Amino acid sequence: MLSCGGRIAAAVLALALSGTIHAASPAPDTIKVGHYQVQMATLGSGNYTVILESGFGRDMGVWRNVAPALAKSAKVVAYSRAGHGKSDARPEAPTIAARTDELEQLIATAGLKPPFVLVGHSYGGFLVRSFAVRHPEQVAGMVFVDSSDEAFNVELRKLDAAAVDKDNKLTEQFVPPKFHAELRSVQAVLDSGKLPFAGTLPDVPVAVLTSVQKREQPQLFLETPAAVQVWRGLHERFFRAFSNGSHIVTAESGHNIHQEQPQLVVSAVEGVIAAAESMRIKRVREGARAELLRRLEQGGSDAEMAQALEASGFGEADLNRIGYELLGPRKQPVLAERLMKANAGKFSTSDNVQDSYGEVLLATGKPLEAKLQFMKAVTLAQAQGKDDKVLAGYRANLAKAEQALAR
Repeated sequence: MLSCGGRIAAAVLALALSGTIHAASPAPDTIKVGHYQVQMATLGSGNYTVILESGFGRDMGVWRNVAPALAKSAKVVAYSRAGHGKSDARPEAPTIAARTDELEQLIATAGLKPPFVLVGHSYGGFLVRSFAVRHPEQVAGMVFVDSSDEAFNVELRKLDAAAVDKDNKLTEQFVPPKFHAELRSVQAVLDSGKLPFAGTLPDVPVAVLTSVQKREQPQLFLETPAAVQVWRGLHERFFRAFSNGSHIVTAESGHNIHQEQPQLVVSAVEGVIAAAESMRIKRVREGARAELLRRLEQGGSDAEMAQALEASGFGEADLNRIGYELLGPRKQPVLAERLMKANAGKFSTSDNVQDSYGEVLLATGKPLEAKLQFMKAVTLAQAQGKDDKVLAGYRANLAKAEQALAR
C-alpha cells in the first residue's frame, strides 16, 4: 500500500515478491498518445465510461477479474500509466499532476466521452481525486478501492514515528529503480500530509472500500491493529464528505481487494453507476418540470399548452401532482388550471384526470365548469367498470359543485 501512506508499502512489497504482472483479459491494445505508446484495453459499452486506475507500480493487468464483469453493463477502460506494462516511459517527472495529464491526454486521444465513473486503487485514488477536481462536470461517480489517504503517515507518526521510518526504509529497498522518482513524489505527499492540488471534489455517488484484514504476524507497522484502525478512521472521514454513497469494510481481503474479492469491487461500481443514473434522471425531471412551469407562465393557446405537456415527457399522474402543488403549496391557481385543462385534454379517457381538473375548477370559483368535469369523470368510471369507492368519490365532488351552484 504506501497509503499511499504506509499502505503503498505493502503494495510495493507485493509487487516485488510477485515478480511479474499478469496481462489483462482480453488482450490489451496500444494507442499512440502524443509521441508515446500507451497500453489500453476497452471493453463493453454503455452510457457510462468506467476508467480503472491501478495502484503504485501496477499496470492494467490487476483489473483482469473486474473489467470483464463490469463490461456487461458499461464501457470499461483499463490502461497502464507511462513506464508500466507495455506503456512507454516518459521523461517528465512522474508526479500526481503529470499522471493526471497522462489520463487527460489518453481520454482526448481515445475519444472517451463522459460521464465517467473513476475507480482508483491505492495510489490510483489520488489520481482519481486529481482528475475529478480538474473536471468535476465530467465525473458521475467515484470508487475508491482501499485508496490512499494523504494523512495516513502523519497520523501513524503520532503513534510511533520510528516504526513509520522503518516501514519507509523497507519500502525503498523493494521498489524497482524505475519507480524511485515516483516513490519520492508520493513520499513527499505523505510526509506533508497534503495533496499537491487544491479544489473541491464533485458531490457525486461514491463507494469507499476499506480493508481491515487482521495480520497474525504483522511485518510492517502499518499492518498492526492500531494502524489499521487509523486507516479505517481516515476512510470513514473521507466518506463522510459525500452525501450519496456507501462505505464497504472488509476483513476478507488485504489491500488488493480488487484481486482478492473482485465481485465486491464490481458490485460497488455497479451501485455507483445505478446511483449516478438515478441522479441523472432526477436532474432531467427537474429540468423538464422547470421548463413546463416556464411555458405555463407564458400562457398560450390550447395547442401550445398541449405541446408543452408533450415536451415535458411527464405522464398523467406526474402532471396531476404538479397541478395540485400549483393549486396548494405554491398558490398559483391560474397555472394549476392551465395545466389541469391541458392534462384533461391530453388524457381525455382518464376519469381521474377529469375529476382532478374539476377539483381545480371548483377551487378557482368555477362550479359550473367543475360540474361538467365531474360528470365526465363519473361517466368514464362507469364505462370502465371502476369500483364503487372511486365512483363515490366522484359523485361527492359532483355534489359539492351542485351545492356551490345552488348558493
